[in-house]
Amino acid sequence: MITRIEIDGFKSFRNFTLDVPPLLALVGPTAGGKSNLFDALDYEAAARAGGFPLVESGRGRPHELVHRVANGRPVDGFSIRVHRLVRVDEGFIDVVSVAGAGVDAGPCPADRGHHLSWSGTDQDARFPQAVRDRLWRLAGTVGDGSTAPDTVLSTARRIVAAIGDGGILAPDPRAMRGPGWAADLRPLARDGANLAAVLGRLRDSAAFDDLTADLTAVIPEVERVVPEFDDKRQEWFFDLIIDGQGPVPSTLLSAGTLRTLGLLTALHDPEHPGVVMIEEIETGLPPSRVAELLRRVQTRVSDLADADSLERPLRQVIVTSHSPVVVAGLYGIRPDSLVVLNTAVSADDGRTSRVTVARPAREDGDGPGSYLGDCLDAVGRGIS
Repeated sequence: MITRIEIDGFKSFRNFTLDVPPLLALVGPTAGGKSNLFDALDYEAAARAGGFPLVESGRGRPHELVHRVANGRPVDGFSIRVHRLVRVDEGFIDVVSVAGAGVDAGPCPADRGHHLSWSGTDQDARFPQAVRDRLWRLAGTVGDGSTAPDTVLSTARRIVAAIGDGGILAPDPRAMRGPGWAADLRPLARDGANLAAVLGRLRDSAAFDDLTADLTAVIPEVERVVPEFDDKRQEWFFDLIIDGQGPVPSTLLSAGTLRTLGLLTALHDPEHPGVVMIEEIETGLPPSRVAELLRRVQTRVSDLADADSLERPLRQVIVTSHSPVVVAGLYGIRPDSLVVLNTAVSADDGRTSRVTVARPAREDGDGPGSYLGDCLDAVGRGIS
């Protein structure tokens, strides 16, 4: 579970810090920085996995990942720090993962590697007492080429395994309509191409029953999900039973239905990484169904203040949205989940540039921050 994100010098971010709740909805205008934040998390995940994030970036060439200034000295690189609460057998650990790149000579940045550190301090005010009571009081640090003791390296490997592969979803309905190999036991792929295989793996579990209940609540026309196995081809495929229509194969399902099914599948799959992220959660759904989807999602995330919730696997959902329905819906049930991302001109350290800023949604008189009206204005219009 991500608890804090700190980004300096990456794309639209300078000296940016965001505390992340179990359910986070990033709202705001186009070009406000929502996708850039996901790109930063992608970069950190690729670095943590030992990849080549500078050249694997989905948006932007290596030199374009460094923050640009209008006036003043150029930025000499960037760093991305992701704080996580991670569960291991001994308890929870507060983990910090750091990745970045520097511009030492010429315009092209060079990778600065990846470092992982962890601690178990029980004095961190970011965590409720229920979490602090379960923290494993252990400290350690490893980095690229580390010569740390075997016990530290062993703990680091356990932490990386517990974090998983990132959890960002970019569902591709065309890929999701296809069959899934029986041997594919992975969590849902980024594009959702193995959706049929995941549904097949879950078919006889309690998680599948919960998934079906949420799907039928969000899309009432759906009566149930039916994964089936082709023994000859060793492939899974699935139908949805639609009220008044009968079995509808995955090849005929709409993009909105597949996106919703994919998100709920990732959320309910015990094997999926604890953080589930998706851009524009409202895509393909009418407003009334978006509101119900949000209600279902918010009941599935972990409550860090609830000791019983901490006994279950940690689950977090991070979404972006341009929809006033998302803003109004979450403000009514979970206002602390709403964060407005927008840009503003910043002038400090002898540099002038446009940077992403984050503001929470709060009632008038509830301390510093933005108001609900600002949130609605940020996504383009209000709600009558």
